[in-house]
Amino acid sequence: MLYRRILYRGQFVAAVLLPTWVLIGRGVIANGVGWEFLVYVVACPFLSIAMLAVGGLISARTSVRRTRTVSRYDAGLLTVWYLAIISYGLWAYTALAVLVVVLSVVGFWLAAWQLFTETRSRFRGLMDGFEQAARLPGQPGYGGPVGGGETRDGEAPRVVIINPDDPGPTR
Repeated sequence: MLYRRILYRGQFVAAVLLPTWVLIGRGVIANGVGWEFLVYVVACPFLSIAMLAVGGLISARTSVRRTRTVSRYDAGLLTVWYLAIISYGLWAYTALAVLVVVLSVVGFWLAAWQLFTETRSRFRGLMDGFEQAARLPGQPGYGGPVGGGETRDGEAPRVVIINPDDPGPTR
């Protein structure tokens, strides 16, 4: 749980630090100044934007904001993704670059799917509550009148009917 909380708090910091690590590690130290450096200057902001988008989708979920922890799927994906980015900052293998791109796409769609699924279930619960409240007496699932149904005297509660066409008493 502590690790998932650390990932939650650090995902936006990682969106700045990890692309900067790749730019410095690969672009400046390993490859020097040249065409490779230009590729890193262009690619690293895209990586940062992808990481911010995934972090935003993860943070948009109510369960994540309430518990301040990412889900287990998010934790696994973010760990592998961060390790791939750190590794690519050290070694310039094409397979690592492909892995970072694939994990970026998978991370986006996983976060979007979890957001969609959670929002759909919350919306269905809300609609079930509305339908429960809208049922009429005599229908299955009717919960009774709001407020308990009877007054202290044992009489039926008073009902106020508002007619929009009736101007009401004039003073």
